[in-house]
Amino acid sequence: MIKPLLAVGYFSMHDDTQVGRVIVMGRSLRNGQFPVRWVSDLGYGYGYPLYNFYGPLPYYVGGGFYAVGLSAVTATKIMIGVGMILAAIFMYALGQYLFGRSLGILSAILYAYAPYHAVQLYVRGAVGELWAYALLPLLFLGLFLGANSTRRKDGAWVGGLGLAGIILSHTISGYVTVVFYLIGLGLYSLILLFRNRFHLSLITYHLSLLAISLGLSAFFWLPAFVEMRYTNVVGQIGATANFRDHFVCIPQLWNSLWGYGGSAPGCVDGMSFLIGKLHVLLGALGLVLGALRLRRVFFRHPLGLISIVGLGSTIMVTSFSQPLWELVPGFTYVQYPWRLLSGIAFAASVLGGSVLYWASQRWVRLGLLGPITLAVMFLNAKVFVPQIAYDKPASYFESSEELLWRVSKVSDEYLPPSFFKPANPQGVAREILASDNNRGLRVETEIDTEAYAKLHVQAQTPIDVILSRAYFPGWQYWVNGVRQNARIANGLPNISIPIGRSVVELRLGSTPARLIGNILSILVTLWFLRTYGKKSIA
Repeated sequence: MIKPLLAVGYFSMHDDTQVGRVIVMGRSLRNGQFPVRWVSDLGYGYGYPLYNFYGPLPYYVGGGFYAVGLSAVTATKIMIGVGMILAAIFMYALGQYLFGRSLGILSAILYAYAPYHAVQLYVRGAVGELWAYALLPLLFLGLFLGANSTRRKDGAWVGGLGLAGIILSHTISGYVTVVFYLIGLGLYSLILLFRNRFHLSLITYHLSLLAISLGLSAFFWLPAFVEMRYTNVVGQIGATANFRDHFVCIPQLWNSLWGYGGSAPGCVDGMSFLIGKLHVLLGALGLVLGALRLRRVFFRHPLGLISIVGLGSTIMVTSFSQPLWELVPGFTYVQYPWRLLSGIAFAASVLGGSVLYWASQRWVRLGLLGPITLAVMFLNAKVFVPQIAYDKPASYFESSEELLWRVSKVSDEYLPPSFFKPANPQGVAREILASDNNRGLRVETEIDTEAYAKLHVQAQTPIDVILSRAYFPGWQYWVNGVRQNARIANGLPNISIPIGRSVVELRLGSTPARLIGNILSILVTLWFLRTYGKKSIA
């Protein structure tokens, strides 16, 4: 599963920007920015608020290792490997809670070796989704803990941490999870009301879980939601990412050729949407056995909810669900319905792990566990390989050409909508303000970090200059200690420099949304430490 990560060098993937993102996160952490919002080496050198919008959690891990001295490639591999392994760990925790230790292993192996897990990394390079996939079992573990009235507080915190992690790992996955959580909670409440079984304490528990998750992640999602209009993110939702073109055909879930290409309209794609034959068979068998054994209480059992998740996700990835995709606000941003293959893999892994739970003899369970586990690993290990492996020096990934041009071109949607993108590498910005002898301008840069810059400027005449740092709310511009109201043109700030020697400073300040989000996250974190810190000390 992670063997390619142990080899020398790196490998190809669709989103081949991961090393660059780890580098800019690490540099920001090293320069003292926290939480990291702005990176200065991307955006064609003009910088942009990457981690104000792009799920930062995995990159805090990778960037942290880079900041303390590991190479960019090694730090990136650790970030990826941690995400892969966490999927198995958290699924084991869920399976152990539901079925016991030995069968928890089977669920963990099924989840870790699901073909779509390989697609996320070795085909797409979707690190954020990889981490969201890993944290999904933690959310459900919290939900099932909360079903026990004596463990609702623990359940709310476990589930809240899981959902917060999903939100902080991948914005789209977080949004989809919260939306379906709210829909499910609403329907569940209506059913309880209809049957006269409504308990306010149970609904309060679910609202507490949501409050914890949204509070912990508020430093990220609140500014992202409020400040998105200052970027070009909306402009990325176009004909090439129309969800109607990316539904999965049902036969593809059972059998689709493995490939490293992309998604296309119709039933022939360059990438596989295979669930895994053993996953499908074991999952279906687990569903049938659970329904037969539990009968009338099936939908009150965790397996009932898991089955709904699996069947619902299956419907959502196919064109049968198009009316719902068109109805739910914001679902156009999801772009690819097949992202919900994660839900199918999750359900198949839990249901598949439950198959042996119904065996009456312990020796039967243990006797079949080994062969089934080995079969899952043997049949699926072959897809956990990259298409192309290569060995490039660390200096290649850290070069200006790589960061300012190639990586910037791949993902430039966080620049201002009116920004004019360079047509070639010669158009990237290498300095905030360059000297210009023709205009009588001499510039010396004293400090240039992500959130602060200090320039010494000598001007022969009063002059207006354009600073090569993309505008975004929170940036403040100071000349000789006096704050200036910059004029923004084409997404860049224009300021006035007086005659003589001046000190120009740029500071990335806060905004109301960032301040409120930070405070909420700090308060919930302190609440968590107060709740469980005492237990640890005791």
